[in-house]
Amino acid sequence: MFTGLEIENYKVFKNLKFKMIKANEPKKVVAIYGENGAGKSNIVSAFMNLSLSLRTVETQKQWTEIQTQVAADKSLNEDGNNRIPESMLTFIRSGSMNYRQLSQIFNRSTHMIGTTAPMRIRYDFEFDGHSGYYELLFEIDRNDKMYLASETLYYLIHRSSGKLFEIKSSSAGDINYVWSPTLFKNNEIGTLIDDSVERLWGTHTFLSILTSFVADTNQKYIKKNISSNLLKVIANFGKIAFRTDMATGVNSFNSMLGDLNQGQLKKTSENEQRLAVTKRALNQYFVPLYSDILEVFYRVKTDNDKLDYRLFVRKRVGGQQLTIPFDLESNGTKKLLNLLPLFLNVVRGETVIIDEIDQGIHDLLIDRLIDNLQEDISGQLIVTTHDTQVMRQLDLSALYVIQTDVEGNKQVVNLSKASKENIAAHNNVQKMYLNGYFSGIPYADDVDFYDILSTLGDSTDDE
Repeated sequence: MFTGLEIENYKVFKNLKFKMIKANEPKKVVAIYGENGAGKSNIVSAFMNLSLSLRTVETQKQWTEIQTQVAADKSLNEDGNNRIPESMLTFIRSGSMNYRQLSQIFNRSTHMIGTTAPMRIRYDFEFDGHSGYYELLFEIDRNDKMYLASETLYYLIHRSSGKLFEIKSSSAGDINYVWSPTLFKNNEIGTLIDDSVERLWGTHTFLSILTSFVADTNQKYIKKNISSNLLKVIANFGKIAFRTDMATGVNSFNSMLGDLNQGQLKKTSENEQRLAVTKRALNQYFVPLYSDILEVFYRVKTDNDKLDYRLFVRKRVGGQQLTIPFDLESNGTKKLLNLLPLFLNVVRGETVIIDEIDQGIHDLLIDRLIDNLQEDISGQLIVTTHDTQVMRQLDLSALYVIQTDVEGNKQVVNLSKASKENIAAHNNVQKMYLNGYFSGIPYADDVDFYDILSTLGDSTDDE
């Protein structure tokens, strides 16, 4: 789990540090508030970009495989999207295919405008009771292009902690690296990794190179020859799941469909079972949340060796029971469908980051879901939100506000530490926040829309 984040010259943050620990333990729930434009989504993007940067080598491989498959499979070209396999559709819809190199994730658009100072991002974490950090440093070269200048992982080596590896690069592209002697346990694998670093580092991070190497290599060989602590970091970072407007990363479930709404599967008993299990799970989710929904189910068409499935809802409408394609449901209901795998990820013990979790969803529904999740979370949930009702469901230590001073400097403050005076249990934290006690709310003047219309020359005044 993450225990803190430090960023310098990243998007709107010149220098930001905030901790996510309580009694020396990582917090299981973190909710970040702030006015529009304060930088909530920037914080989420820092975690999202870590996840994306870990997958660039594998994402490039998937992209190449898709291009090859599309070119070779005539059915894809003849019949369109309804013939695209579920795994391919899930990858395309996630948005991850746009992030196949590090420069597509961290670049001048992520660097703070108005400065050429280095951009630094440091992720503090704790795995199995041991603390560590992972840090990326980017610099600007003479051509105004950003490049990866260093990558460092600090974590448990044996009984004490230290740098598992540190890689540095100059603007000329010279690479120097040092790693713990315990990182690789034979010369053969060390040589392979050396070669990969020389070829790929900078275009990809070292962790991304290693993640791909681990995925492609016999696991017995990996466990025997690579530091277990390094593998632990890779495994835990690989469990990050997220949802933003830009991309989605969900950790899949073997017994659950990848695309919950519609798709195509090979006709096998295993996939028929997945359809049945997913249907049961969706009913356990939606029926308690909606008083008018009686059932959700899949209609399945069999085409030779294929199963084409589509989600439907049976609900009460105007005194009748109607069957409606899920596509026709509200945007909020469709978002709840997309959030379900992420909720299950965090219950399963993974780290989940969601930007504007309340967007398009009724306050009372989000409140109920957060309240229910708290009982079952074994991972870590980090969200941004404008829903102040959630403040009533969460412990004060879980609530954070982005505060901005008159110079535009920002800090993330935990509400339990936002005042020198202790906040009594009977205090209404939601009301205190909305009244500006913790800052982080809009301070807006009136907008005269008639004046704007007059500026445009479209005033309705009679002349």
